[in-house]
Amino acid sequence: MPSSRETALYFDPTGGAQAAPLKTILVCLGVRIKNVPPDQVGQTVGYLLGRKGFAAREAPEAPALDAPMLVLDGLTDKRLEILLREMKRQGVSVPYKAVVTETNLGWIFHQLYDELVREHEAMGG
Repeated sequence: MPSSRETALYFDPTGGAQAAPLKTILVCLGVRIKNVPPDQVGQTVGYLLGRKGFAAREAPEAPALDAPMLVLDGLTDKRLEILLREMKRQGVSVPYKAVVTETNLGWIFHQLYDELVREHEAMGG
């Protein structure tokens, strides 16, 4: 049974073909989807998730991000495994994925994106 807290922050600057099948998978799993528009990438992950204690940043920097990113909150390891398996089965690829932690909850969305890009490059991706 999915938790009512399971949420996916989804950013897609490309408007790509991956969005519809990904959203279908998330909806079928009962995961709430929050689209992150380009002008909101300067907000914290906690704010975008609607967490208490995270206020909107005034005039946040909103750099252009090049690729889709999926940030998952509240999924158990088992539920995450199911989601990733379904994405693979249906040929849905999102280059940058992260799971919300107490550490990255306070990060600015585009900084989390930048960190994922660095990690991806470091792993030869």
